[in-house]
Amino acid sequence: MVYYILTALACVGLGLLVRENSIYAGRGEAVSRSKRQEMLNRTAAFGIFFILTFISGTRIAVGNDFWVYRDNFERIANSLVVSSEIGFNLIVKIVQWFAGYDNYMPIFFVFSLITVYFFVKALYDESEWFAASAFLLLTNGFYFSSLNTVRYYLVFAVALYSLKLVINDKHLQFIALIVCAATIHMTVLIVIPLYYLAKVNFKKRDIPLAVIFSALLILLREPVRKLVFVIYPYYEGSYLDDYDISYVNILKAAAVLVFTLIFYRQCIKDNVVNRFYFNLNIGALIVFSCLWYLPETTRIGYYLSASNIFLIPSVIKGIKDKRTRIFFAIVIALFYIVFFAFYLSTLDSVEIRILPYRNWFFAR
Repeated sequence: MVYYILTALACVGLGLLVRENSIYAGRGEAVSRSKRQEMLNRTAAFGIFFILTFISGTRIAVGNDFWVYRDNFERIANSLVVSSEIGFNLIVKIVQWFAGYDNYMPIFFVFSLITVYFFVKALYDESEWFAASAFLLLTNGFYFSSLNTVRYYLVFAVALYSLKLVINDKHLQFIALIVCAATIHMTVLIVIPLYYLAKVNFKKRDIPLAVIFSALLILLREPVRKLVFVIYPYYEGSYLDDYDISYVNILKAAAVLVFTLIFYRQCIKDNVVNRFYFNLNIGALIVFSCLWYLPETTRIGYYLSASNIFLIPSVIKGIKDKRTRIFFAIVIALFYIVFFAFYLSTLDSVEIRILPYRNWFFAR
C-alpha cells in the first residue's frame, strides 16, 4: 500500500510542474508556451510515465488474473483457443517472437507501457489542470486497477485519449482508433455512439425525456436483459451476471452532477468541452443506477465517468470567486482522498488482489 501512496504523491508532485498543458485549453484554441516551460512540461510528464510504467510493468503475481493471463499467453503461443480478441493475441505473439514464448514478464511490461502512454498522453493533451487530473486519475483507482484487468484498462486508456478526437471533430481518427482498440477488448465499441450522443446540446425540455427513459430502463429490465443476451449470450448466467449495484459509483457520479450544476451557468453552459464532459457524467449516472442488472455495466459506466478527471478541474478553475474556488478545491480533494483510502483498503480482497504489491525488479 505504501508503494501506491508514494506513487500517487510523486506523480501529483511532478504534475504540479506542468503549466498550460492543454492543447485546446477547453475551447479548441492553441496554447502558447515558452520553450523552457515546454521542456519542463515534457520532463514532468515523462517522469510520471516512467513511474507508472515501472510500477505496473515490473509487477509480478499482482492482480487476481495475473496467472490467468500467463496461462493464456502460453495457449496463444501454442495456437490454442483463448477468449481474448485478435489484436491482443497478435501483440502477445509479437512479443513472444522477440522475448521467447514462455517469457511472460515482457508481455505484461509492453501492455503496461501502452496503457500508461495513453493515460499520460490524455492528461497532457486534454487537461486544463494537469496536476488535478493526475490526482483524480490516481485517487479514482483507474490507474491502479489497470494492474489487474489488463485488456480492459488498456482500451479504457485509449477511450480516455480519444475524447479529444471527438471534441475536435476528428471523426475518422476517432472511429479508427476505437475500432483498433476493440481488437483488444470489444466493449470499447460502445463509446462510439455514447460519445457522439454526449455531444448533443440538450435543453431543459429534454430533462423529462431523460427521466422517463431512465425509469423505463429499470421497469423493462427483463426485456432489456433478453435483448442484450441475444447479442451476447455467453454473459447470461456467467460470473459477471451478478446483479451487482455499484453504490459507490452512483454516489460519485451524483456528487459530480450536484457540484457541476452549482456552477453550470458559469462554467458549463457556454463551454462546449465542459458540456460534453457534463453529459458524459449524466450518462454514467444513468448506467450505474438504471442498468445495474446487466453484466459489464460498471465498465461501460467507467468509459463515461472517466471524463470527470477533466471536467472537475476545469470547473474549479472556472469559478470566478477565489474563496469559493479554494473552498471547493479543498472539499473535492478531501472527498477523493477519503475515497482513495477506501479503495486501497479493498485491494487485498480475493476478487482483486492488487495488494500485496510485488515487483520482480527488487526480488533479486
